[in-house]
Amino acid sequence: MLYVENPTALRARLGEEGLEALTQVDGGIHEVEPRLRVMRLPIQIPGSRSSELIGAINGWRFANALKKRLRQDGWDDFIAWCRVPSSHHTLRHLSPKAVVYDVTDDYELYARSERERRLTERLEARMLKIADRVFTTTATLRAKMATSNDNVQVIPNGVDAVFFELPEAERDPLLHVPHPRIGFVGLIARWMDFELVRKLAARWPGHIVLVGPVQREVESVLRSIPGVVHVPKIAHMDVPRYLRSFDICMMPHETSELRHRADPLKVVEYLAVGKPIVSVSLRSLTQLGGLIDLANDHGEFLRMVEHRIDHPQPELRDERRAVARARSWDQLYDTILTAIAGLS
Repeated sequence: MLYVENPTALRARLGEEGLEALTQVDGGIHEVEPRLRVMRLPIQIPGSRSSELIGAINGWRFANALKKRLRQDGWDDFIAWCRVPSSHHTLRHLSPKAVVYDVTDDYELYARSERERRLTERLEARMLKIADRVFTTTATLRAKMATSNDNVQVIPNGVDAVFFELPEAERDPLLHVPHPRIGFVGLIARWMDFELVRKLAARWPGHIVLVGPVQREVESVLRSIPGVVHVPKIAHMDVPRYLRSFDICMMPHETSELRHRADPLKVVEYLAVGKPIVSVSLRSLTQLGGLIDLANDHGEFLRMVEHRIDHPQPELRDERRAVARARSWDQLYDTILTAIAGLS
């Protein structure tokens, strides 16, 4: 299997790696697991999001790098698995045996202008036209994609449930934080509702824990909120320990149409540890309403957190974890394998 990294612009590459980025060999491959290799694409020319011409040029460059690699490896029979509409720019120069389009978000809602939105819409229409199979994470996305493709199936986000199983004993990573601990683990980014976080920290100063890297554009906002305990990026292997150290797991994201149509992976991971969960109310989470608390506004969010501190519902722990197990990656993999069996 060959995994192709998302292309990055020069500015982003320099920001991540400094001047060393200029010496990196694009098109290079490294093996992360037996038979699983990762390829880096050439640096992206900026402007693809709003210019079809620039997108086409980038797609031609990426396709040339890919074709060179495929020739070297003797690959003349492969399935292309694509995650974003702009993949079409590259696909048009390749000859895959079949195309799978994996839709995790309503991508046009990421557009920063009407021009970007229209371009995304056109590219997605082309992807749906050539895709042999389409997977979406929610029923809402399926309904949208099914208007242009007859082979659309919902595959929700999953979790490695065994990874989150509670061991007999482990070190508490938050010994310096008093109970109750109200926590979040994940990327701290612009889609977090920082006004809600500010209200939570004012109500429970020193008890609100945010674990994870911070997007550069919101660093100053986070620093301006007193009463928040921030733990920087942690190793993936440590995520279960932090989740299990919380009294309440929370998802204080902004609500928007984009978020309503997505399937929050974070909530599935929270369910896997069996802890109480308080989240903003999203349509994609309503089917879990009996196992998690869904708040429609800031006041309700705070009231639900306070109620769960006093009434944590330990009797629902096993049921929450059972829901997570039903969405294990192993089961989802078998479902996907069956769906694409006829393409190979």
